[in-house]
Amino acid sequence: MAGTETKVTSEQKRARLRKSYDLSARGDYEGSVQEGWADNGVFHSQMRGREFRGKAAITDEVKKQNQEVKTTWHLHDVLVSDDHGVALLEAEQEGRRRRIVHVLHLDDTGRIQEAWAVFNPTD
Repeated sequence: MAGTETKVTSEQKRARLRKSYDLSARGDYEGSVQEGWADNGVFHSQMRGREFRGKAAITDEVKKQNQEVKTTWHLHDVLVSDDHGVALLEAEQEGRRRRIVHVLHLDDTGRIQEAWAVFNPTD
């Protein structure tokens, strides 16, 4: 259970986030959410203009987005502090690349409690 895990180091948090993004890049969206998200996580989607609460809703939305817009993800870097993380990504869609930033609020185990996806819609 996520609630019984001990606090981890920044390096362990970074490793967990990288693993989650790597799983997503390989198309394992369920594995990505299970690895990277807290049970009560909240995803604020700029693309949809709304939020998704809990692992099931987040998994469904990630799958839906990747079905609607065929995307190849490239993780550029992950930065972490005690409570926050930033993932710098490139999304390739139909030969076009766009930069995306995920701003993350992390729990003590390095799982995402809350995330905001930010991108330039005119890219």
